[in-house]
Amino acid sequence: MVQQLSLTTQVERYKIQRLLLTLETLTGNISSPMHKHSVILKPRYPFTPENIPGKVNQIDSYRIRMNRIWEDGYPIKFESIDQIGADIFGESITKPSENINSSIWTLQLSDIPAGGKNSVLIQNIYETTIYQTDDVIGYLDELGYMHETEFWTNGVRFYYGNVILELSHIYILDNKTDAIDVDLNITDGSNTTNITSKLKLLDGSGNCHVKAYVNVGALTDLESVSLGIKQLESLKRELSEIVELHIPDRTVMDSRINSRIANSGSSNN
Repeated sequence: MVQQLSLTTQVERYKIQRLLLTLETLTGNISSPMHKHSVILKPRYPFTPENIPGKVNQIDSYRIRMNRIWEDGYPIKFESIDQIGADIFGESITKPSENINSSIWTLQLSDIPAGGKNSVLIQNIYETTIYQTDDVIGYLDELGYMHETEFWTNGVRFYYGNVILELSHIYILDNKTDAIDVDLNITDGSNTTNITSKLKLLDGSGNCHVKAYVNVGALTDLESVSLGIKQLESLKRELSEIVELHIPDRTVMDSRINSRIANSGSSNN
């Protein structure tokens, strides 16, 4: 488990190049690429507690996020404007393939972020890794979970002290075109068929999502928490002329199935 401290923002398309150059100067490094396929899982048989006055429910059902490396079909360059409208493809978990089943997957379960007057978002994240499975859908079924939605993240990553800063575009299924790739195994002459689906930008404007975060390995490591908060606040000041890093709405980050907080937040919008 890690305690994650974070700030986020959205950056307009025309500001992306300037932000990239600023971060290269600030960190003294060029960015590293980031390509990720994420699947949101929901319980197949969610627990529905009885709503009894005066009784506090101690059991909740949570969604799980499952991540792997997006291996092929992603844009060549994140910062290239020409790539915004390019044909982008990804393998969907709804069409299991050799690559889907053989990938290393990371499962994440997160608590609702802490409330209160904090200068950064604070959230506990629990994580484990699946190194090998012959049937990822079968594995999820045994786990009691099923696919709810999925998305693909293409971006770049910078490091600023203990802070990890990610700029990314989010892609979702276009639901119009599938492409079938057949790979020939030279060793035994067998074929491997992988079905890829066309993707489209979630935000068609080309604006990108920015997330700056620090992972602290122990809840009791108050010194690292304090240092992480100071570094995030410092980064926020450094970038204030280009973007305004802020605390995201904690209600939309509540992964509980029967979240009263998220439901009340959405009803007020």
